[in-house]
Amino acid sequence: MVRAVDRCGFGPRRRPARFAALLFTLLAAPAAAESTLPRVMSLNVCTDQLVLALAEPGQILSLSALADDPDLSFHSAIAAAYPKNRGLAEEVFLARPDIVVTGTYSLHNTTQLLRHIGTRVETFDYAQTLESVPGAVRRMGAILGREARAETIAEAYEAELAALSSPPAADAAAAIIYEQNGVVLGSGTLADSVLKAAGFRNLAAERGYEGMVPYPLELLVRDRPDLVLLASPFPGAPSLADQLVEHPAIASLKSLRRKGIAPRGSWSCAGPFTLEAVRALKALREEMAAGGEG
Repeated sequence: MVRAVDRCGFGPRRRPARFAALLFTLLAAPAAAESTLPRVMSLNVCTDQLVLALAEPGQILSLSALADDPDLSFHSAIAAAYPKNRGLAEEVFLARPDIVVTGTYSLHNTTQLLRHIGTRVETFDYAQTLESVPGAVRRMGAILGREARAETIAEAYEAELAALSSPPAADAAAAIIYEQNGVVLGSGTLADSVLKAAGFRNLAAERGYEGMVPYPLELLVRDRPDLVLLASPFPGAPSLADQLVEHPAIASLKSLRRKGIAPRGSWSCAGPFTLEAVRALKALREEMAAGGEG
């Protein structure tokens, strides 16, 4: 079966489950003693998600410009209420936050300059596994002075992940994520962790592919995986990067359907919301096993 998903592997949001309801309840909770909490600027879309989940509204001075992109930012609707930054040191200097949070690989020059002038900068690695989420949540909670909220979210996440995870059996359906330029997501990626938690085998990982790497179209056609998750074309003008995912040979695998699978933005960054991607993929696997696809 060939399925297509929106850019970065995201599709329309499904009905929120219990954990999502808890998270949004916490996001909407009234502020308390905001004036005593540190003011924060986030320069990275993944740290944006943690800040939005944990900080009181009055703490947030600005978020990265990508926070408004629903394909990259699960909390884009909430992020719309806040100012945005381009990750420039000048913006930080003018805003004078108490803390800057960003990704390890985001604008090294900015990070170094800010530290040189005495700004507190906290960097977060890009999480590659579902199991790393609680640690990131607790760390961000400690940085923001929101330990209690962080613990509530982390504990709920851990319980939900344990209940939801379905490690793939040896004969489980094989899936592959095939993106622009024929790039696949192999072992050591968040997508690999999500697929396995949902009960799929990751064909790219099984073939020894690590990280984000090109994967021969011929190999994809020969292996005929049970599920191919295709990236949808970039909006706007046609792109050479889309030629491989639009190749007729892919359509020959099985019926090609332009249908989203996981909620938009749910697995571009790792966060409590990534369980929504696991839930959606697990439901798809169970549907496939029951013979409901074809």
